[in-house]
Amino acid sequence: MLFNTFFGIACFSLALLQSAACNPAATGQNDAIVSKTVVTSPTPPKNSGVAGAKGDQGKMDLLTEKVLAKDPTATLLAKQIGPSAASSLKPLAKNEDPVVREIALRSMEQSGGEEIAEVFAEALVDESPSVKSAALSGLDAHLSPSVYGKLLNAFDRLGDSPEVQRYVALLIGRIETANSKELQQRYRQENNPLVNEGLVAALAKLGDANAQRKFADGVEKSKDRERKRYIDDAAYIDQAWAARALAPVLLDKTDMLRIGVDGMPGAVPEYLRACDLAVNVIAKITKANFTFPVNGRTNYTDAQLSEVRQFLMR
Repeated sequence: MLFNTFFGIACFSLALLQSAACNPAATGQNDAIVSKTVVTSPTPPKNSGVAGAKGDQGKMDLLTEKVLAKDPTATLLAKQIGPSAASSLKPLAKNEDPVVREIALRSMEQSGGEEIAEVFAEALVDESPSVKSAALSGLDAHLSPSVYGKLLNAFDRLGDSPEVQRYVALLIGRIETANSKELQQRYRQENNPLVNEGLVAALAKLGDANAQRKFADGVEKSKDRERKRYIDDAAYIDQAWAARALAPVLLDKTDMLRIGVDGMPGAVPEYLRACDLAVNVIAKITKANFTFPVNGRTNYTDAQLSEVRQFLMR
């Protein structure tokens, strides 16, 4: 919401940045003309290097100013600067103001940089929900095995935030070197069903056979919102057995996800049903070539759903 609100401001600020970037080039062109008239040798390379360094520092200073001013367009500048921006953003991720911390993390997600996964992992236990959200988004984009221990620590400290805790479990499941026994221990101790769903999906992705059976059983028994999470988790697991586990969902025509466009009736279906979402995920995981297009915006016919069921039975 914050970034959508300031979208216009972002575009305007980006235009200013681009304009500012063009002016030095024009000046350099004029200098080159003068050089050809007065001096036959080109400008020494070291001078252009110094000018570039000053320009880079100017951008870094501007980035810091924007983050401290709580300007969401800082993310655009951070992306433009690239990985070197992380050195200026890391201290701001610990600022006393939660909005500054959030924008610093969002900017770091855009810039990239060395060891930023550690910064995101530490921010998972921030007191601000918006900072937690930014940390999760950053880890989703820049996850590293180096933060495995910090993710486990964050999971243990997030008992009052089950949704965040569930997502942290899913992040751990993406680390191939994760220790399944440590997740199994937490599953046995956990009482929150939402968190346990995340732990089962993570363990299943890591190859735990018992968790894979629990996941398939959970898919079959699920309904409504819970079923939507299982469909999403099957996409997250991204393995052939998880696609087969979605077979029961192909019979479920419950409206699940609204994709209708206001003011454009008929452009796309108003809702995708559970069975439609299942087809989309099955096609993505298996790379199967069905006799009909799978495009993510279709209510599939009974004949098409039957074709997918038959494919899964092979």
